[in-house]
Amino acid sequence: MFLEAKSISKSFGDKRALQDVTMNIKENEVLGVIGHNGAGKTTLFKLLLSMYQPNEGEIVVHESPFHLKNDVGYLPEERGLYAKTDVYSQLLAFGYLKGKKKQVLVPQIHFWLDYFELQHDKHQLVANLSKGNQQKVQFITAVLHQPKLLILDEPFSGLDPLHVERFTDAMTYMKQQGSTMLYSSHLIKGMEQLTDRILLLKQGEVVFQECIEAIRSRYGYLCTIKNPCLQKDMLIELGYPFSADNGTYVIELKQKSDVNAIVNQIPLEQNEWFTIEPMSLEAIFKRVNREVQKVEQ
Repeated sequence: MFLEAKSISKSFGDKRALQDVTMNIKENEVLGVIGHNGAGKTTLFKLLLSMYQPNEGEIVVHESPFHLKNDVGYLPEERGLYAKTDVYSQLLAFGYLKGKKKQVLVPQIHFWLDYFELQHDKHQLVANLSKGNQQKVQFITAVLHQPKLLILDEPFSGLDPLHVERFTDAMTYMKQQGSTMLYSSHLIKGMEQLTDRILLLKQGEVVFQECIEAIRSRYGYLCTIKNPCLQKDMLIELGYPFSADNGTYVIELKQKSDVNAIVNQIPLEQNEWFTIEPMSLEAIFKRVNREVQKVEQ
């Protein structure tokens, strides 16, 4: 085990941001943290970084030796670059703050500038860069010192699909280099390729923390059917949650065999479309939020 939080809670005045959160991360693991805005993701990260102190519970780092300042890389949701400083000088300064010497930093700086195709911008002021390139510089400041623990708060925010792929590859590279990683993202679909386990927060509480295979096995399957004989009333009577769009039904099944109750009532030769697949992480996220909302009502 690299790090764990034990029953931590955090309040700001009368507002409870986290409630009895227990989680852990293993060495060299990638843990994806998901949840709606206000779920407590950023608060959790800042507690792990000791930027906040919990009102209850404790955070234990099992990695040894471990220096909170020098062994952690952090990309905040609100970027923290100096707009009137050039890229190269800024990267050197951030590296010095992490206890690294120039002879160690320079090769790393050039590696990452090459990777993100920023060599021609290294003497530009950060203020003159596009938002996407500023994001690249912010990422480099987080990984430049080859941290043991890397925490990325919405690293893909505002990026186009090409840049998202580039950042994902960079995160995979950091895992290969031995970093342990936590990150949050609203791009849930991409998490399935990058992430070892998922932590879902809902209103400051943990809904689950599991590997994707275990999550999928618990939440079942999605069946997509387009058949003129399939009617909403039939699905309502069976009690299966579903959505409908222009005659195409997406139906939630707990087990594959549950589909038999549907196909026994429709002529299969009239199927225009029929698939069954494990429920995606994005669909599970939506389902969990629906379930929580029903309980609250």
